[in-house]
Amino acid sequence: MEFYGLVFPRNGIIFRLNKGSTMMIPFRTLMFIFALITGMITSFSVFAQDESKPETYDRLDGTGQSKKRVDVVEWEGNLEVHVYPKASTKGLSAKLDDRTEGKKVMVIGYRFEGMKTPLVRRAILGVPFNAKLKAFIDSSEKEFDKLAISNHDLPSPWTRYKLDLPPKQWYPDGDPRNNEDDTTVKPFTLSDNADSENVKPLEVPAKAERKANGSPAQRKPASAQNTDDTDDGTIKNFSW
Repeated sequence: MEFYGLVFPRNGIIFRLNKGSTMMIPFRTLMFIFALITGMITSFSVFAQDESKPETYDRLDGTGQSKKRVDVVEWEGNLEVHVYPKASTKGLSAKLDDRTEGKKVMVIGYRFEGMKTPLVRRAILGVPFNAKLKAFIDSSEKEFDKLAISNHDLPSPWTRYKLDLPPKQWYPDGDPRNNEDDTTVKPFTLSDNADSENVKPLEVPAKAERKANGSPAQRKPASAQNTDDTDDGTIKNFSW
């Protein structure tokens, strides 16, 4: 089949072929074909870009750039932070986001080895907290860094842990809401906490709670203490 030319009538294109034959393609069909080809090219470009660029947001599940896994657990009115593997934590910072009534969130900064600035993540709270935060560490744990954020003094084996300066931002890096930065907090720098890695934890006298019969109180989930709270007590880690 030989092609001799084409004609543009009002409703399509006519292709003149050999032996006087013609073939007409309506404009609507041509537009559909063009849109289909354009969509295929665009999709290919997007998927190729996604495969070439690794995910930059570290979910702290052990598969991100830091290779660290972090579990945040509410327990006995405290917030426990478990970091895997052990000895990964070089610094921890925290501040309470209570700007929205009834929806308190703990803003936590994790500083791992080789990091100049912390990774900021958010943990929605199901237990009562105020802004007077204290940090503790349980050095007896062998498998991971076991830390706690609390408003109270914790008994042995917990010992005091020196927090870094509170995070400057309210949200993780890249969140557009970070223009709401807390102006009362100056940005974190290593010079501000140069000796934080060598701080010896302060011993806190054991204050084990006891029942009326004198036996130690049983440890129970914090969610059991907040039956009146509208929150369902579940942990929703690292929400934006």
